[in-house]
Amino acid sequence: MGYRLSINVLNRCKLQSIKQMCAKLQYIIICYFCAGTVIVKNMQINGRAEDPGRTISLTLLDNYAYWVILDPLRQRLFLNSTGRLLDRDPPSYISTVVVKVQCTNELVGTVILHEVRIVIRDKNDNTPRFQQQHYYVAVNELTPAGTIIFTGFGEDNGATDIDDGPNGQIEYGIQYNPNDPVSNETVVVGNTLSGYIVLAERLNYEERTRYLVIVQANDRALYNANRRTTTTTLTIDVLDGDDLGPMFLPCVLVNNTHDCNPLTYRITIPEFTQPRELNPLEVTPPIRAVDMDRNIQPPSKRPEIHYYILVGQPSTYPEYFSLNRTTAALLLLKPVSRDLYTKFIIIIKVSKSTFKLKSR
Repeated sequence: MGYRLSINVLNRCKLQSIKQMCAKLQYIIICYFCAGTVIVKNMQINGRAEDPGRTISLTLLDNYAYWVILDPLRQRLFLNSTGRLLDRDPPSYISTVVVKVQCTNELVGTVILHEVRIVIRDKNDNTPRFQQQHYYVAVNELTPAGTIIFTGFGEDNGATDIDDGPNGQIEYGIQYNPNDPVSNETVVVGNTLSGYIVLAERLNYEERTRYLVIVQANDRALYNANRRTTTTTLTIDVLDGDDLGPMFLPCVLVNNTHDCNPLTYRITIPEFTQPRELNPLEVTPPIRAVDMDRNIQPPSKRPEIHYYILVGQPSTYPEYFSLNRTTAALLLLKPVSRDLYTKFIIIIKVSKSTFKLKSR
């Protein structure tokens, strides 16, 4: 509720008087708060409105919803607010009350109308309200800092305030979230009036997949102490981006890094055995690699893993071994004589169809 009349209205309102009986007057009263109090203490119309010796009669006209009470003997007007509030906010929408006081000259029969206009000023008694309890946005971790990531408070989808003027204007900010202390460092409000959210620093899906940002909306009342505030939660889900390479399994990470320790696969081949009896060769552990970006969405955008033999010893290894590019199945091409070779060392490379190096 809001928009009340001032209890000190008589000190604020300049009421003119005239000495001529029933002369036409107009009163414009701008007030904040009235609760059954005096609107006009004395209209100062020249004449006597009571017997004996009555010279004028006063009657109240156009008194919509009976907001005004007339005391003709004292030429006084009261606000009739018993059991209700003169409220300019929805659903009442009462911004102005206009009544007319009809003055009849009992001596000559002439009639003059006096207009009293009451303009209701705003009282900041409504708190802003968000249209939704929660807001959501998903952001790819490759999104550069400085990018606008959320505009969902625009077009009346954010916070609204039914007060008027600055009391009904909204500005946005980010509050500290004790349950997610770094969230208020991750984003900033790019424009306090529109409330669009800007990414303040680079995201990293491998370190954090969700942020809970508390967004504050307050009105713009003249004095900060009078401003009213509300909050909502903006959930930011971090999407996995294609910024890491593949890794062989099993992976044992180097301390405090995303890098794997070197891995050795082993296989034993009986000499003079035909390839059809051994293929595919049983490698221990099985050759397998995965993309460290494990949750790129949609799955159709996930790059393929490809396997290659990079180099080997002895140099004749290509005559004896081949590696399936997509399944990593290692195949023997022809029998091996131990008299010629007792050991092969093959370096296997794995890559993705698309790969961008992440800067850390």
